[in-house]
Formats: sequence, structure tokens, C-alpha cells
Amino acid sequence: MKFLYLIFLSFASIALLGQTQPEHKKKTYVDSLGRYYQQATMPVYILIANSPDGATAQLLPSAKKEVFLEGHGPHALKHENHVTNQNDEFIIFADGLAPVTSSSFLNAPAYSSSKQFYGPGLKVTLRTKDEMSGVEAVFHSVNGKAFENYKQVQFGKEGSYSYTYYSVDNTGNAEKINTRNFVLDLTPPSSFHNIVGISDQSVISISSKIYLTISDSLSGVGNTFYKFDKETFRPYAGGNIAFQYMADGNHELTYYSVDHVTNKETEKSVMFYLDKTAPIMSADVLGDKFIVGEKVYFSGRTKLKLTSVDNKSGIKETMYSINDGPFGIYSEPFYLPGKSGFHTVKFYAVDNTNNTVNDDFNHSVGVVYVDLTGPAISHAFVGPTFVKADTVYVNPKTKVALAGSDPEAGLKQIAYAFNSSSTEEIYSGKPVELSSSGFQTLNYFGYDNVNNKNSKSTFFMVDSKGPEIAHQFAGAPNKERYPSYTSIYLSATDSEVGTDQIRYSINGAKEQLYIAPIKGFAKNKEYTLKITATDLLGNFSTKEVKFRTDRY
Repeated sequence: MKFLYLIFLSFASIALLGQTQPEHKKKTYVDSLGRYYQQATMPVYILIANSPDGATAQLLPSAKKEVFLEGHGPHALKHENHVTNQNDEFIIFADGLAPVTSSSFLNAPAYSSSKQFYGPGLKVTLRTKDEMSGVEAVFHSVNGKAFENYKQVQFGKEGSYSYTYYSVDNTGNAEKINTRNFVLDLTPPSSFHNIVGISDQSVISISSKIYLTISDSLSGVGNTFYKFDKETFRPYAGGNIAFQYMADGNHELTYYSVDHVTNKETEKSVMFYLDKTAPIMSADVLGDKFIVGEKVYFSGRTKLKLTSVDNKSGIKETMYSINDGPFGIYSEPFYLPGKSGFHTVKFYAVDNTNNTVNDDFNHSVGVVYVDLTGPAISHAFVGPTFVKADTVYVNPKTKVALAGSDPEAGLKQIAYAFNSSSTEEIYSGKPVELSSSGFQTLNYFGYDNVNNKNSKSTFFMVDSKGPEIAHQFAGAPNKERYPSYTSIYLSATDSEVGTDQIRYSINGAKEQLYIAPIKGFAKNKEYTLKITATDLLGNFSTKEVKFRTDRY
């Protein structure tokens, strides 16, 4: 029995040249089972011998050209044995597909925004598979360095990374480079407390403000938590932190922040004393006095002594006013005016944390009644209004009615001024018109018949703009014509008070409420769609859409 020996020849080499993907030349490969593989686009040369170690001769095909296989997959060279009526097959595996490599980012918190962020403990593992000749090598590179053989990577230094990788099979098929860009964030956020209105002895009052400022330069701040004393930590939502509910005394604020990849800041704290108690004041009469019922009579020699006492931060200043005159700093007992009639002394004290107490001391000499209280005043909106959060929204047709009363000297007049204007307009009794759009402040004032004044303000938004209308056809037009079976979807958005309703009219027909997509159009016809949207204040906007339907 004679044996036919075929030898298949091909050539390949590999060169690694920096970050650019190295060239991996085509080659052949024989596995442990003796199966022969070669890169699918390589030519095949057949050498023949009559023994494994005998001399060989090259067989040329009939066309005397190189033989190329027909692409990826197994190929067979067959010898028809007419003695046994069987075929002897020589199998060539043509490998034309590169391996596929996947990456796994493990053991670290992850967060995605405009970039991909990872936290501490990041490890990267690559997995690759090849469907034919098998994977020969896996290469990877960090931040543009030369490609090297893969081994599991653990990232421990903060910064931006570009991680690239690919695989090559045993016949030289190289996968395209895969790239993963990410940022390793190992630094926690930085939080700081801010206290407005604190004394040099760390004393604050209920008028002080406490808030936090937080920053993070990489993945961003995820959450901030704070607590007072032994309370449970609660999330910080921004703005001023409420503390006024706590009792007088020493307190501790503790806080910390965590970023989006769980880097936690070391807890910080600040001690302070909350002084909620205003000074205690008393007024003593020095000299002659005579009391009849609720009336107290003084002589011209009588003085008034004011005393202020504070429990913690101490008295900053004591102020007093006689008969609605300007307030002055109290330094020693003073005489009351030598004039018949009731006289009013106003006084207050401020401690070093700006806690204030007010009190009145009335002294009567004669029959003149001194009225120190301004009228009670109020306002009401006449017309459409809408309340969102703490803001009242009105439309330009809304007006403001003012009212006032004074049970003592009686109401003399009401005046008003818009925004920061110092010029007061006398209220005629007719509701005030709101002519300007946007945020407005109406300051109004009540005067009684002895010119005591009371003032109030109301803040509101004059919204004169209707909703913004949008329409959408179901499907694209054909040369600016829409199929008759199209549907039109309507929407309207109002950034201030919201949309109330949408109405529409087709070709001048009766207007109707939009509740579902508009459909049922005739073929090959022109249409004019008029749309009206109304917001919750009655402001409206309109839009006109012209289109033509197609012949189908």
C-alpha cells in the first residue's frame, strides 16, 4: 500500500510597534489533534511524497496558478479510491474570523454621566473566544503605552484612563482594537459649614443662618448628610438648615458628604451655643407719679429709667423713642415731654446675637389720646390666579383690591407702590391694574388719621404668555404631502402655570377640544389646522398649520 503525503506551506510573523496596533501576519497552525489551520486568504501549495520523510515534489493545479480557498470554514481535498469506492479527504481549516474580546470592570462602584467614573478597588478582566483555530495571544495597553501581553489590571491611582485591548488567533487574524475610557475617582467630596450671624464666642440666635457648601472635582457629590447632637443623620437638601426648633444651650453640628462612587468624607463638626432668649426689660418711674385706674400721671420732674438684662450673650444696645420720634440709644434716665396728653415711650433691647425684645410704656398727662398703631390692611386678587409653591401667578387682566380699617383714630387713606418705587399712589377704591409682565412686588401702606402707618407687601408673577404649541405628524411626508391616513398629535407646554386645554379647528369648522390624535383626512386635499392652547390663567396662544394630503 502506498501513502500520499501532502505538505501545506505558508509564512507569518508578528511585530509590535507601539500604541498603533501591531501587524500580525498570516500563518498556519496545527493543533494537538493534527488538524491543519491557515489564515483564510492565504494561498495553498501542495507538496507530494511517497513516505513521511521522502523527497517531495510540488503539484501544480491545471491552471498553473496559486490555489486560494473559498473563505472561512473547513475545506476538503478529496482522492476518489476506485478500489474501495470511498473518498480519502485531507481537511484544511481556513480561519478568516478574528477572536472576540470582552472586558469586565469589577470590584468598584460605577457612575455614568458625560464620562464613566469608577471608585476604589477597580480591577479589569478580559475574556476572549475564537470559533476556529483558537486564541494565540491577548494584548492590552494603558494610556497609550506599547501593547503587551494581557494580565489582570488593578488600577490604584486616581486620574483619567484610556484602556485598549485586542486578541489574535493562531492563524494571525487580529481583532480590531477595543477602547474603554474612564476616570478613577479616589477622592471624597469636601464639605464646609457656613454660619451667618455668629459671635466670637460661637453664640448664634434664631435669626442666624446655617448652610453647607460642598464640592467634588470628579464624579460629583452624591449625597450630603448632617445631624445635630445625637440625632440620626438626615440628607442635606441645600439651602439653610433649620435649627430654630432646638432649645437654648450648647449644640454640635456634624456633617459629611459622599460622591457618586461612594468615596466618603471624614465627618466634620462645629460647636455653637443657641441663644433664643431675648433680653428682659423693665421701665421704672423716678420721681412723682399718680395712678388713677389705667391712667398714670407724671410731674415735670419725673424721669423714666430703662433696665435690660440678657441671660447669655449680653446686651448690645438699648433703644427708645418718645411719641413715635426717632429711636435713640439709651444711656441714662430721661424726662418725659412737658406736654399734656397721653405720651408713648417705645423701647427695645438687642443682645449680642441680635435677639430683640420690644415693649411699650404709656404715660398719660391730660386728655389727648395718642394712637400708636397703624391701620390693619389687606389685599385680595380680583381675577384669575394660580398658586405654585410660594408664588401667586396672575394674568394681565387680574387686579388687586386693597382694604383697611383702624378701630382707633380711623382709616385716612391707603397708598401703594410697585417694586422699588418710592412714589406712593393713593388708592382710589378701585382695584389696582397690573400693567407689567414678570415678577412684581406690590407694597401697600395704610395711614390712620394721626398718620400712623402700617405696610405690607405681596409678591406675584404676572404671566401674559400662553402655552407653546407643538404638532407632530405620524409619519414623514412624500414631497411635502402626507398620506390621508396620517394622524396629527398636538401638545402644549407652559413653563409657568401649566396648560389647561388645547382646541383646534379644521378648515374653518367649529372649534373642538383636543383629546386624541386628529385623523380621518380626505385624499388629495388641502387643510388648514388652527390650534389654540390655554393655560390655567386663561392666557392663550394660537398656531396655524397648513398641509396637503396625498392621493392615497
